[in-house]
Amino acid sequence: MVDPKMLREYLFFADLSDVELEAVSKIVKKKDFKLGETVFRDSEDGNSLYLIKKGEVKACKTAPDGELFTLTLMKDGDIFGEMSFLDGRPRSATIVAISDLETYVLEKKDFDTLVESNPRMVFKLLKNIIFIIHSIVRGMNSRYVEMVNYMWGRRR
Repeated sequence: MVDPKMLREYLFFADLSDVELEAVSKIVKKKDFKLGETVFRDSEDGNSLYLIKKGEVKACKTAPDGELFTLTLMKDGDIFGEMSFLDGRPRSATIVAISDLETYVLEKKDFDTLVESNPRMVFKLLKNIIFIIHSIVRGMNSRYVEMVNYMWGRRR
């Protein structure tokens, strides 16, 4: 069990009540990784969501020559693994620790046990996940437009 007061520090859990934080703290686990360690690989099965307590990771895709191509960097307070957590499909990227890493891990099966007893809390957490995904998509859209403008030398 993780101390609920520690979870309160993170934006992902910020709008939970004390009672809700207590409930989620019982299913969140702490997991650490060393610099250079792979948290999970692209196309692996997975249904856990990670919140970075301290450290940094890079999300990567494997190029045809086997080299890892960095898509984005994430730091303290960011979450990753949310896509497989939600849809149960294989991981879409490889996550590598680029510093010593401390995370909180939420397993889907444990999260699902809260649905009946804490539907409002589940709603709040899912809303936060969706907000994060939308932020990622908006950022990707902006970078795509910048790339198109650069490549074709025109503005849209």
